[in-house]
Amino acid sequence: MEDFQSQAESRDNIFLKQKMSRDFEHKYGRSGFHHQSFEEGGCFAFLRHRKVILGLCLLNAALLIVAAVLGGYCAKAINFQVPVSAATPLIHEMNYLRNQSGIIRATLEARTALAKERAGQVQLKLQVKQHKSSLDRLQKQIETLRTEKEQLQSNITSLEENCGRCPVDWILLKSSCYYFSTNHESNSKKNWPDSRADCHSKGAELLVINNLDEQQLLTTQFPSQSGIGEWWEKGFWMGLTDVVTKGTWVWVNNVTEVLTMYWRSGQPRSSGPQSGDCAALFYFPDTIRMWYNGNCQNHQYNWICEKQASTI
Repeated sequence: MEDFQSQAESRDNIFLKQKMSRDFEHKYGRSGFHHQSFEEGGCFAFLRHRKVILGLCLLNAALLIVAAVLGGYCAKAINFQVPVSAATPLIHEMNYLRNQSGIIRATLEARTALAKERAGQVQLKLQVKQHKSSLDRLQKQIETLRTEKEQLQSNITSLEENCGRCPVDWILLKSSCYYFSTNHESNSKKNWPDSRADCHSKGAELLVINNLDEQQLLTTQFPSQSGIGEWWEKGFWMGLTDVVTKGTWVWVNNVTEVLTMYWRSGQPRSSGPQSGDCAALFYFPDTIRMWYNGNCQNHQYNWICEKQASTI
């Protein structure tokens, strides 16, 4: 077998040599030098690379076979179909992940919007607080202006009613002007001597009641009294005392009061905390019995000043 292959290879080599020699002679002419060089160089060089050429051919054949095999597998893969039951969980998983991605994005957007809303709420609260402070200041200013307005209105009313016959803050009743300390004094309570001194400073005297009509007319102007304390602590001093002679009550104009119908029941008292030598009055539904007595030095009451109205 090996001899047969050797003979075949020898025949092939001879055949190739002859063919190449003929081709060379045809191209270059018959020349001994050139012919010899070709036979010794070109032909033997060709034979040396024959095995390389055969190896490349075999490699190409192998590659063609691999390509054919891969083509077959690809054709099978194209025709391969995944069962629906197997693909369904994957589809559900993909849809779930897609939904989760949307939920996460929506959550982030909601958190961003919530942060903006909270920042806006904080700013709004600050503005509300500032507006409230401004409103409180304006309210105080309004109250102050309202008080001033009422005071001015009272002064205007007093001037209109008095027609210039009584000082400002005084009340005109018939032909006399009256001053109630509770209306205008910051400290509207004094003992009897200090109350009389205040009336003197205003060019007046403590109240002198000449008759029942005058007393009943005064009750229409009495300010309301409230607060804690005994009723007799809320009265008004008037210009009547029994300092000179105990039991004999004399007005500051030296007129002795002889009537007893103006005193409250059980008054004047000669003992107890509500007793003394100076007279005061307190408004009751009974506009006649309004007088009572108190301690001239120790008790502090409101007071009423009186003076004659000026003529126009």
